[in-house]
Amino acid sequence: MRIVIAKKLLSAVGGSELQARLLGRALAVRGHDVTLVGLRPPWPRPGIPTSPGAGPIETFEAGVRCVFLPARGGAITAVADGVLPTSFAADARALARMAQGADVVHSIAREWAAVLERVARSAGAAFVETPLVHPGQRFAGGGASDVARYRRADAILALTEWEADWYRAHGVASVHVTGIGAALSVTSDALMETARVLFVGRKEKYKGYHALRRAAPMVWQVRPDVVFEAIGQRAWGARFERMLADPRWIERGVVDEREKAEAYARATVLAMPSDHETFGHTYLEAWTAGRPVIAGDIPPLREVVREGIDGLHARNEPRAIADAILRLVRDPAAARRMGEAGRARVEEKWTWPIVAELTERAYAHARGQAMASTMRRTGPERSFLSA
Repeated sequence: MRIVIAKKLLSAVGGSELQARLLGRALAVRGHDVTLVGLRPPWPRPGIPTSPGAGPIETFEAGVRCVFLPARGGAITAVADGVLPTSFAADARALARMAQGADVVHSIAREWAAVLERVARSAGAAFVETPLVHPGQRFAGGGASDVARYRRADAILALTEWEADWYRAHGVASVHVTGIGAALSVTSDALMETARVLFVGRKEKYKGYHALRRAAPMVWQVRPDVVFEAIGQRAWGARFERMLADPRWIERGVVDEREKAEAYARATVLAMPSDHETFGHTYLEAWTAGRPVIAGDIPPLREVVREGIDGLHARNEPRAIADAILRLVRDPAAARRMGEAGRARVEEKWTWPIVAELTERAYAHARGQAMASTMRRTGPERSFLSA
């Protein structure tokens, strides 16, 4: 199949960005012709090439063609698209050129989904969307126009059964559960410490970062030896926040894969007690390193993380997070068992070859849906002659 996967930002960090890149590579390994299309933002982003020219940039990575389109309207529209559910920066003509001859156009996340649906229909391709809906969150993807688009799509890809049930309850017929694969590409020989808590992700309130900072002094009252390390991109308003002034709290920005792998290896536990997640790829990274996780206490994460088996759940509030941390640092043997159980589950369910095969099946179904829709619109004789 010729597949176009579009994601507004295709940087080398971030959950859905890495999801798009690694899915494209896994599908290419299975023999598909894959093109990744994303935005060339007017500011530096890890993994996105820069050039003094104003046009698109094209690269090839692991058998995948990557095309980075300039933001239509420049920095202003790119910033608007970065904080709002808009597609001002999307160049519909350029996206249409990318889709010519494609069998499948796959939109990951919702930023460009509306324009990509039009592009796919014009190209005669199946339209597939991974909406990453976050019910309850601002711009969560549950609005009437979003739901109508999900119903029109040839296939909607969900990451969990809980998410799939949400779509079905909103009248979406063609839903497929694929999950995601682990994104940690390197490992480290560093030894697990007995009292080290790691956070990896955007340092947003909804991901539990702020509550984790407030939980740290509660933990220190009982275990003053616990070290906290927070890795990830700062939130927009971080410059106005008062940081935790304690040497046991280590703030780091975006790091490379080697540094991240070492951080996971040294950690006793990963703590990301998020209020809103579709899946949480950092849990897979922690399990790949054999480390247990503290996840948010919400339905999709109760499906991903098994309580007491490969991790714990905690509400996004300081006391609950502190109690979960203390439970694991007090019992390193249990922490190791949970980490190993998580690693085994990743190998069983969430490798990229497994996810690529499930996605390939969804694409095949979507192509059948698209062909049937074309026949309904044009009639069997005309569809046969145009095939």
